[in-house]
Amino acid sequence: MTASERSLDIAAYHLDEAVEGLTFDRFDWALEEAIRGVVWVLHANSAKPSQAPELPPKGTIPTVAQLKMALAQSTASSAAEAVTASLIVAQKGFPSSESLAMRRTQMAHIVFASCQLLDHSAHTLGLCDPTVGYGGSVPDVHDGTTVTPRRGVRRRDMLRLMAAGGALSLAACSRAAPAQPSTSEESSAESSAPEVAPASAGTTTRLDQMQWPTSDPFLFCAYHVDHYPVGNESMGPAASLEGRVIGRDFAGVDGWNMYHGEAVPGFPRHPHRGFETVTVVRKGRLDHADSMGATARYGDGDVQWLTAGGGIQHAEMFPLMNTDAENPAELFQIWLNLPAADKMVPSHFKMLWHEDIPVVTSTDADGRETEVTVVAGSFGDQSPPSPPPNSWASKARSDLAIWKIRMDAGARLELPTVSEGTDRSVYVHVGAGARVGGADVDNQTRVELEGAGPIELLAGSEDVEILLLQGRAIGEPVARRGPFVMNTQAEIRQAYTDYQATAFGGWPWPNNAPVHARAQGRFALRADGVREEPG
Repeated sequence: MTASERSLDIAAYHLDEAVEGLTFDRFDWALEEAIRGVVWVLHANSAKPSQAPELPPKGTIPTVAQLKMALAQSTASSAAEAVTASLIVAQKGFPSSESLAMRRTQMAHIVFASCQLLDHSAHTLGLCDPTVGYGGSVPDVHDGTTVTPRRGVRRRDMLRLMAAGGALSLAACSRAAPAQPSTSEESSAESSAPEVAPASAGTTTRLDQMQWPTSDPFLFCAYHVDHYPVGNESMGPAASLEGRVIGRDFAGVDGWNMYHGEAVPGFPRHPHRGFETVTVVRKGRLDHADSMGATARYGDGDVQWLTAGGGIQHAEMFPLMNTDAENPAELFQIWLNLPAADKMVPSHFKMLWHEDIPVVTSTDADGRETEVTVVAGSFGDQSPPSPPPNSWASKARSDLAIWKIRMDAGARLELPTVSEGTDRSVYVHVGAGARVGGADVDNQTRVELEGAGPIELLAGSEDVEILLLQGRAIGEPVARRGPFVMNTQAEIRQAYTDYQATAFGGWPWPNNAPVHARAQGRFALRADGVREEPG
């Protein structure tokens, strides 16, 4: 496959994403993906198709003035004019009086026009006879339903069409308007572009349980805090287990739990299907083993990201390695859903070592410090290692972020603007509370943020710690039972049937709760036999 053909494949992907955004009424998403698709179409015909084009920053939509100027500067074909006209209408916004059907039709014009440009470009790359021209059919860009035959289009005309359509899209997607004199009309349009209003604190929920409520695409977040005593020779607690329901100990007796462990705390062998676990360890160590043959020891800031996909068994044990001191453990385990198309992908195990996870430190005007640990998404110009390839987080449209935020007492931090349709929740879980968008929030409280604009966090009278979970909803039915998360109850029943028949690949370990030797440091051994060690 040539570089140009690869560029067209990427363009087609973005246009497919635009169609998907349209399907779920995510109009900003559809608009952005249509723009990116057209940029890649032009790139396929450029002099350097092997180099990635300069794309607009995620969440950026060109202004009306930029679009008008781009159109005025190009010798636009009818198809290019149609793309630009649709983009201008979309940028102005869809009046609330318009019906959902009308909004979808308007976005369809963008998608159809962009697809037409893609179709033409494919033929300029030699997929048609240049002496005969293009003899296929394309959607009519003004109608969205009529299929209009186009015959006898010369190769030269196709290239002119692409040059016009692509140039206006590239210009429109730049951060600033092209360096050309603007008319008063354009200046007025530029200055009238609406700014995103600040977000505000919405619904609050007390966090009285270990499992915290979340919003789509997250399923829940479990917050484990255990003040384990010194460890014994087997790396279990050097303390009596009397009074505990061994195998199901969640009562927090003496400030710690055995969970499902019998000798060592933790979660012995159990199956999953249809979602992901993101385990963020703040204190202590975890020993991992799974049915793929992967194993690991990690902790003290490390993150394990596991895509269960079509099915996996794993064990998560908490070895108490200190025999002369206590063994505190603190971690988040976040369940992240997978869309229906990815429910049955191959399982995937990935480690994000804390040495590779960026921590963004800022100091406010009063000299108070804030640290943002970027587990997923990006903050400022910092991005963490990529998530597994089939994760919802790996899709640009998901706008997914997981941040750990630590603030000095009285420190201020502004959370940035997000894309329309992105849901955000902050969980205040350490300290004496905070102000979120001007609203007082107690410790042990979840706040759902309303609006896509920026919002200020102000720490209370003590140092504060906050977890942020952010993402676009998958927007699909959720059927859940125990360790399986699917879209229908029939799929849940099938998951149990499959597990009984295959054990999701079996169990290659000598027992259901394997732990490593006490002296073993942090490491990961992947299913392909590759060993990783931090640093």
